Amino acid sequence: MTHVVILGAGIAGVSAAYALKAKLGPRDEVTVVSDKPYFHFVPSNPWVAMGWRERSDIAFPIGPYLESRGIKFIHSAVKRIQPDVIQVDLENGDVLFYDYLLIATGVTGMTDEIPGLAEHTHSVIHVDQAERALAAYREFVRHPGPIVVGAAPGASVLGPLYEYAFLVDADLKRRNIRERVPITLVTPEPWPGHLGLGGEGASRGAVTAALMDTKISVICNARTLRINKDTIEVVELDAAGNEKQTHTLPYAYSVYWPAFGGVPGVRNSPGLVNERGLVVVDEYLRNPDYPNVFALGACVSQPPVEKTPVPVGAPDSVYSIQKAGEIVVQNILAQLGDAPLVSHVPQRAKWLTDMGNTGAAYLSEPQVPLRDINWMRQGRWVHQAKVDFEKYFVNKIRLQPADQAPSAASRIAGVMSRLLAEPGGTPAPVTVSGGGKPLEIRLPQDPCIELRALAKSLGREPNALAAELLAAAVSDAKLYLNEDGVEAMARSRRELLVEDLPERQPGVEFHGGGT
Repeated sequence: MTHVVILGAGIAGVSAAYALKAKLGPRDEVTVVSDKPYFHFVPSNPWVAMGWRERSDIAFPIGPYLESRGIKFIHSAVKRIQPDVIQVDLENGDVLFYDYLLIATGVTGMTDEIPGLAEHTHSVIHVDQAERALAAYREFVRHPGPIVVGAAPGASVLGPLYEYAFLVDADLKRRNIRERVPITLVTPEPWPGHLGLGGEGASRGAVTAALMDTKISVICNARTLRINKDTIEVVELDAAGNEKQTHTLPYAYSVYWPAFGGVPGVRNSPGLVNERGLVVVDEYLRNPDYPNVFALGACVSQPPVEKTPVPVGAPDSVYSIQKAGEIVVQNILAQLGDAPLVSHVPQRAKWLTDMGNTGAAYLSEPQVPLRDINWMRQGRWVHQAKVDFEKYFVNKIRLQPADQAPSAASRIAGVMSRLLAEPGGTPAPVTVSGGGKPLEIRLPQDPCIELRALAKSLGREPNALAAELLAAAVSDAKLYLNEDGVEAMARSRRELLVEDLPERQPGVEFHGGGT
């Protein structure tokens, strides 16, 4: 019997747990450990911080979904890993022994590296932080002033930095206060759109043009020194790394990307991690000294692609994490079967960035120069694609095992319980968003009368009640789909959404050769 322990219940950990449990033998065990009892879809955190998503849209308890597949779930933080004795000590006092360990804990922001960063700015690394950022933003729009969106030296995964700046621009325009709010983007990158990829290509010109179009100022090669209550102190370097100019930026609201480090329990595990507490791996995504320890996702130590005046970390995305996860699963199974391992090199970078009403898609292959593919495409379809991918991925995590039928009572039971708990005559909140093409549904006489009678007895308007019940029924129906069904529904949904886009344009494509 083989026991695989997975630390982390996020995008990397849950996806790997599902795949391993499906491919291991019936007597093999998979245990997932997480300091949070829920899964949340990290790429949607900027939307939560803008009030464009509710927490419940992207976060939900993960234990039941793991356990429905026969995967044990333990809600506890990790205290330390002891690879010499193949055990993990948990904060709740438990000790886990493993045959294979997969570290997928994500990261923590190293906010103590810049004075004032934790006290005076906000972050969207975690959904809790995004909610706090939203509360501060709602207060900010009542008294607008300058906004600074920045990244600390050594920060990685910088795509969301630009995404958040563009989202703020779009939201302020909708509120008709954009002209009262100067926005400055502060980045350690040598030029806009570098993103930790290096190899200057089409992205530099495209991102620079987008920033100019939205009147977002940018300071590159920026080393943030200190964040005070009302000002941010930044020194700008030249291409040779010499001090070029200092800036004192006033702000009324700020969101910052700190540099990443390992979570405390992993950072307390010498022999596995580097000086920042990130897990050291070889090309097979396993630790060089402990070949039964693998790592996946943002917690992996990745060297910078190229030397820059101010350090810039490497990028990451759901796409690259999924691809790396497939390799980790394959290599764990290969070690069990004494088969050849699969290399993670070369990597491929691919991600979507929302820009409000439009968006940008990036692809670099391989991730490090010299590269064969380096392109960026813009258009309204990218914005819609990111919305669609969020729904697809969340539905995939919630997918029931193939041999287990879900209960048909879930969402509808929730709607009815809420309606019955409300005082009679109180208008029911309609959770179905408006817009789009109207859908005409003809009910037979008996169900139609039953619906109208139910609505009348609850003091509700029949159309609004029907809309809520139909939305709940559709959510329940999706639980019966297998993985192929989820894929087919995602394709069909995308086709329908593209048909309904108010602006039918494929976008503008930029091509760049190798560097």
